[in-house]
Amino acid sequence: MAGVRVSTLTKAYGPLTVLQDISIEVAEGEFTVLLGPSGCGKSTLLNAIAGLDEVDGGTIEIAGQDVTDLEPAQRGIAMVFQSYALYPTMTVRGNLSFGLKVKGSPRAEIESRVAWAADLLQITPLLDRKPGQMSGGQRQRVAIGRALVQKAKLFLFDEPLSNLDAKLRTEMRVEIKKLHKELGLTIVYVTHDQIEAMTLATRIAVMKGGRIEQYAAPDELYERPETLFVAGFVGAPAMNFLPGMYRGGAIEIDGVRIPAGALELRGPVADGTKVVLGVRPEHIGLVADGALGESVAAEAQFMEPMGADTLGWFTMGSHRVSVRLAPQRARGVTGNVDLALDLSLASLFNATTERRL
Repeated sequence: MAGVRVSTLTKAYGPLTVLQDISIEVAEGEFTVLLGPSGCGKSTLLNAIAGLDEVDGGTIEIAGQDVTDLEPAQRGIAMVFQSYALYPTMTVRGNLSFGLKVKGSPRAEIESRVAWAADLLQITPLLDRKPGQMSGGQRQRVAIGRALVQKAKLFLFDEPLSNLDAKLRTEMRVEIKKLHKELGLTIVYVTHDQIEAMTLATRIAVMKGGRIEQYAAPDELYERPETLFVAGFVGAPAMNFLPGMYRGGAIEIDGVRIPAGALELRGPVADGTKVVLGVRPEHIGLVADGALGESVAAEAQFMEPMGADTLGWFTMGSHRVSVRLAPQRARGVTGNVDLALDLSLASLFNATTERRL
């Protein structure tokens, strides 16, 4: 039975449609991330699942029950907000137990659940502190603990790490991933950070303009993006896009013919089709280093050190491309070079429809 099933959901604010015929299914125990830029509808979809926003059409099921018209408290959910939303006058113990007290849970059960969550999140020493006496990371642990003690059917996270610094975000990602693995929680998680999505999710729904562009496992999104938008949004640094024309089994880019035989095409492509060749920086190498693939002439522009590797920027005709290089190798790359494009790992898109070919 699905943890969550959303069917043909629509939502508008006056003339502005923010959710357009959304259908998505989250299996029990799955970690689904709603990923996209600001204004794409991801938070609105999460709020609709939570019951915080009414919808104009479609249905929402949680654990097999139609909850479309139910109040949030009747849906069996627990939510973690971006702003922590802790009661500043209550201790950690008070924040963790408040929801259970409101529900009328027995005192012994409340104490047991609070102790369990505090131990799991390593916040037992903080139980008698108030939120103002804690760091952002500690407050976020408390917010997660407040959700965990509810023993809900579904956990909803609304950009919970966006207020933390980079180091704390990395630490909290590990903790959330660990919690999901240990407890088998069903989670729907909203973020605009594609690295966060890739590291946490079992499946990612990439959203744009109130629609889901692609819903798939992180590896599939990265290796076989269905649209130009997904290809450009997922991956850091971004995929290289080379517009051209498909003709005679080759892609013509600025007068250079690149044989397309190594590409995994889904079907025949008509001659004269305007296309966009997408190649990730790690799938381009230097012919001089023995890299395999279709060879093209390029000119080195500048190198961008990134620590473990260096991003080399080259011009290929009128286009700029980025290439992942070992730092030691990048220091000696200048002038004209030959680049090898591994087309077996590349993507080809129709330039008009922006769909994968």
